[in-house]
Amino acid sequence: MMDCEHESREPDDFIRLPGLFRRWEIDQVVDPEADFHLEEAGATSDGTQLFAVYRRERAHASTGREG
Repeated sequence: MMDCEHESREPDDFIRLPGLFRRWEIDQVVDPEADFHLEEAGATSDGTQLFAVYRRERAHASTGREG
């Protein structure tokens, strides 16, 4: 029996964004509504560092405030 990782994925698991990103491109994919994890992923032929970016939705916890 094969165990499929995507079938057991929890809602708060990080999902990898497709592609690799240069340091100056990271601000184009992050937003304040989610959590992010970055991992070094090698370098280009000219030595530019590359990163894999993982994202997960932030749990919207109740603030306890009333409207």
